[in-house]
Amino acid sequence: MNKCAIVIPLHPKHYNFGHYIFNELNNTNVDLYFVFTSLEDKNKFQNSLSQEIKLNFLILTDFTDIQVVINTNSFVSIKKLYALYDLHEKYEYISCIDSEIKFINKTNFYEIMRNIVNSKIIFGGKINDNMLAERYILIDSLTKISDNKYHNDLRNISQDFSIYTWWSNLPVYDCKIAKHFLDWIDFRSSNLDRFCWNVFDSMLYDYFCILFYNYQLKIVPNLHHSLEFSDSEIVKYVDKKLNKLYWVNNNAYKQDEEYYEKSDFYIVFHLDRSCFPQFTPLNN
Repeated sequence: MNKCAIVIPLHPKHYNFGHYIFNELNNTNVDLYFVFTSLEDKNKFQNSLSQEIKLNFLILTDFTDIQVVINTNSFVSIKKLYALYDLHEKYEYISCIDSEIKFINKTNFYEIMRNIVNSKIIFGGKINDNMLAERYILIDSLTKISDNKYHNDLRNISQDFSIYTWWSNLPVYDCKIAKHFLDWIDFRSSNLDRFCWNVFDSMLYDYFCILFYNYQLKIVPNLHHSLEFSDSEIVKYVDKKLNKLYWVNNNAYKQDEEYYEKSDFYIVFHLDRSCFPQFTPLNN
């Protein structure tokens, strides 16, 4: 077993990404886990692989009543947090990401996860007043499943729910503090009805780290979202001037592929998107 893991929520429409990820991460220093909704989904994916292949996986229906997840439309975040809940005592670092990715580098995931955690830096952009979808995501992410007594602090840290941090760097959970985080949000199979699609798991974890573990929130100049969909010039500015980044959105990558392939970036994400999104719920 390796000292770090990558977790991928996977559903049938993205099995092609699952095949690619499995092949790319085979014989690397990171363990790979897929989180399936049901045993039926897992078996369909397993049957598409060579029968002798060992697959690490979790099944959401083993953990909770799937109807609750359907009602809250929160498959992605609950799958990722379920994996963190189940695996955090086995690893030092866990990265929970979506399946629509491409690998540029695979040489040492443990080192980059450790570097991200040790930097204690969170990047974000200040959203404009008219970006209501993002503001509601910030508010719900920080308040829906955290205790009321922390909401004023979270409001202040986020500058009245305006600093958007989602996926600015590869999201990595430090397993030394994972139990504190899971206890803080009271993550249990019996109270998942508090969730909604707007609860973005790693953005809540960002602010938890700022609140309790002295992580530094760095606001990127002239950024009015997060690095999730920013242009290459902004991504490169952060990487060169503020702190090392290890993944890049597909939009920025396409603008300067040579830079990212020569600058120790590991992952290109959002292969299914190349422009600013219209937020719609996804069942992952």
